[in-house]
Amino acid sequence: MEFKSLFADAVSYWERKRIIYNGVLVILVAACWGGDILSGGPQQWLGAAFVLFLFAGVANALYCFAYPVDLAFQMTPLKECWQRFRWLLFATGVILASILSLWIMLRQGMG
Repeated sequence: MEFKSLFADAVSYWERKRIIYNGVLVILVAACWGGDILSGGPQQWLGAAFVLFLFAGVANALYCFAYPVDLAFQMTPLKECWQRFRWLLFATGVILASILSLWIMLRQGMG
């Protein structure tokens, strides 16, 4: 199989999962900082928006590390097995991102 079709398969799989990944992180942010953000004034909202956009950018950049791992496994004889179990990479990434996010948010706080 050529690289172009392997990459298309990876994009199809990982970009649909990115919605779930971001959703989990949004829920964690809302649970940890939502009350603080809503109770603050417009200045706090602006600061919170900046921090959240920064975190979202970093989280989504780190999400992209799944692509080279996925492509590497797709180019091996383990491709069929990998495609059935790549959800484990996704789950591991979501768990690690959640732990890192919670650690940062609970340690720093918004206020």
